[in-house]
Amino acid sequence: MKELKEKFEALSDEEKVEFFKSIMPSMCEIFEKDPQGMMNEMMPFCRKMQSMNMPEMMEMMKGQKKK
Repeated sequence: MKELKEKFEALSDEEKVEFFKSIMPSMCEIFEKDPQGMMNEMMPFCRKMQSMNMPEMMEMMKGQKKK
């Protein structure tokens, strides 16, 4: 994990975004298997990234799901 993290940190911001986009399907599969567990694990990071409170985050996620 440490080696992967170091390689990731060496990427440019644009490369990091492309990497995120490439792994999102796998992340979504994992999320679907255990939504509550993933919410518990990921929400602190999501809140930090989005600077949103929980009701706003849930409302945004509902909107994304309908697409």
